[in-house]
Amino acid sequence: MADMLHFDRNKKSDVVNAQENPSAQLSGSTGSATTSSRRRFSSDEVADIIRISLQQESANPDNSIDFEELVTIGREVGVSAAQIDVAVQLLEEQQKTGDKEKWLWVRFKAHCVSFIAVNSFCIVINLVTGTDVFWAGYILLAWGMFLLGHYAGLRYAPEFVQMAMSRTNLLAGETIREIPSDNVNVSFTVADASGLMGSEGLVFIAEDTVKIEYQTSDAVLGLLKTGVKEAAIAIADIATAKIEHKFWNMELVLQSRSLKIFRSLPGHSSGTLRLKIGRYSAVAAQNLVDTIDKLKLR
Repeated sequence: MADMLHFDRNKKSDVVNAQENPSAQLSGSTGSATTSSRRRFSSDEVADIIRISLQQESANPDNSIDFEELVTIGREVGVSAAQIDVAVQLLEEQQKTGDKEKWLWVRFKAHCVSFIAVNSFCIVINLVTGTDVFWAGYILLAWGMFLLGHYAGLRYAPEFVQMAMSRTNLLAGETIREIPSDNVNVSFTVADASGLMGSEGLVFIAEDTVKIEYQTSDAVLGLLKTGVKEAAIAIADIATAKIEHKFWNMELVLQSRSLKIFRSLPGHSSGTLRLKIGRYSAVAAQNLVDTIDKLKLR
């Protein structure tokens, strides 16, 4: 209790002294302000002070400044307009890069969700139908390696992942984009068994032959391409020609009279040539089949 009374007595005496000598308190504050005004700040300290000062006002859009005001502020601290212009460009590039990286990571997270959902579904089906052959494990292993490669590319080479995804979006856009129908030339695509290479080209009739022009490229980025190749198949060497409708697309199927006829063409197997055609070439493919049938009857 004595200590508490002593503390209260000292506190009261301090208050009385402050009331009796206000000039002493004012002089102490003035001295502190004078000391701060005489201090010199480095460029990093200036940047930190301005950044901290503006943090509380950043949520208010009315407190934004334009480029001219930014130049004026920079001139006060010895920064030229050219330096500010370069800094603004660098900031915009950093923001664009950051936005791209965020978008790539969002796509990776979506990839992970798809991986978990699809593989869980496959495992459940495999367990229900029987575990004599654990085929779901092959899907899990193959997709898991691809997912690991996706993460490694995004972690260590995001530019490559961005280029690959841009190429994929471009191919998807070209597939979805409406293409004017052609009643003569049949546009087709063929993928090899490995899925690493693909060919695209045109099929049309010239006199008594079926002309096939095609070009082969890698199916990943499309950077490796061969020259345009051409093959001429005599109508007499074609046994049958028909169109097979699939669930997602349709195929032009040509059956030859010899195994040697289609052996150098992509999409051949056991004397049969299968060319995947799009809906915009459906009329041309039907016209080609009808023309082949008419020429064979001569």
